[in-house]
Amino acid sequence: MSEGPVPNGTLTGTARVEAFSDGVMAIAITLLILDIRVPEHEPGHLLRALGHIWPSYVAYLASFMTIGVVWMNHHTFFGRLRRIDHVLRWWNLMLLLGISLVPFPTIVVADNLVNGTRRDAVVAVALYGIVGVMMTVPWAPMWWRLAKRPEMLKPGLGADYARRESWRAWPGILVYAACVGVGFFSPITALVLYLLVSTFYGLSNKGWTAPTEPDLDVE
Repeated sequence: MSEGPVPNGTLTGTARVEAFSDGVMAIAITLLILDIRVPEHEPGHLLRALGHIWPSYVAYLASFMTIGVVWMNHHTFFGRLRRIDHVLRWWNLMLLLGISLVPFPTIVVADNLVNGTRRDAVVAVALYGIVGVMMTVPWAPMWWRLAKRPEMLKPGLGADYARRESWRAWPGILVYAACVGVGFFSPITALVLYLLVSTFYGLSNKGWTAPTEPDLDVE
């Protein structure tokens, strides 16, 4: 039986949104490696040149882990849903906007930590942090929307569960924002902190209060 129209819009399936989101994240994570290029070097000095661009490897790893962990959390998030509405689709699109931007600050950071001045490195790391905030912010309103419309969740989950999970976005938002300031003193430290943020969300990708109902898709 169709769920039909509801006051705030029509609920629809999640398959198309998931497929589109997976495609965006797959492209973004693939683009990262294209930014790492063989450095210019004199004959016989390739190893030294490769070692000189080590910040590029750190930036790549941080961004790869960030997008990969977002994909893991996105998969878990949609595994909790039965249906989706137009508001949730818009917030998901905002999340994808942040993800699609990640390759740009990655190459900016890598290039300026290797070849730029300290001031340029600070600006590059700040740009990375701003994009990180943009990518993390949508998670909170996505969960708030589910708290407001718990009928989109699978059986056994409700508004209280969604409100608890909405708090998971705030550590990332705060750390990304704080790292903009940390970057003024140590751009490399800020980049490592960005990597730690993705590690935190990777370890907690099942949520703070993972459901136990057997019919939920939490694989």
